[in-house]
Amino acid sequence: MKITEDDAIIDKVLNGNVNAYGMIVEKYQQPIYNLMLRTVGSEDKAADLAQETFIRAYEKLDLFRPGNKFFSWLYAIGMNLARDSIRKNKIFYAIDNKNNLALNDRIDEEEHNPYEERIEMAHLQYALNKLPFKEKEAIILRYREGLSMKDIAAALEISVSGVKMRIHRGLKKLRKILSEEG
Repeated sequence: MKITEDDAIIDKVLNGNVNAYGMIVEKYQQPIYNLMLRTVGSEDKAADLAQETFIRAYEKLDLFRPGNKFFSWLYAIGMNLARDSIRKNKIFYAIDNKNNLALNDRIDEEEHNPYEERIEMAHLQYALNKLPFKEKEAIILRYREGLSMKDIAAALEISVSGVKMRIHRGLKKLRKILSEEG
């Protein structure tokens, strides 16, 4: 089993060095906040959920299994909190305008003016908002966060084939929505 930097920090925390947890927070604070912001669409709510994610992770740190990716474990905690918040408050899912989601495996090398790019992003955001949450979540993790299929499976607590199916179905629906609305 390969010991990662995160594993070493967690070991310090579990052995009484509670200040070491600050290194974990510092390392993952921005990605978790960004995830929450894309999920709930409110800066204040995203900040609250990010903070709650780190509190819950600290409280359950002894349940983390060294050798696994800490970010995937932390992400799962955060997404569970975000899902609960969405259900409780009926918040609609949103993504930011810096999303690099790609619907094809190729990169479009044409230059777009910023106005056209904003229109395209608004159209893509509209289409993503029409997808079921589970499919949106898998697509965002794959194309925005750049996680591997295995890491997404760990974060969502489903099989790799389940992740592939969600992404495949989600992209198919996105293409349909974009072609119908376009």
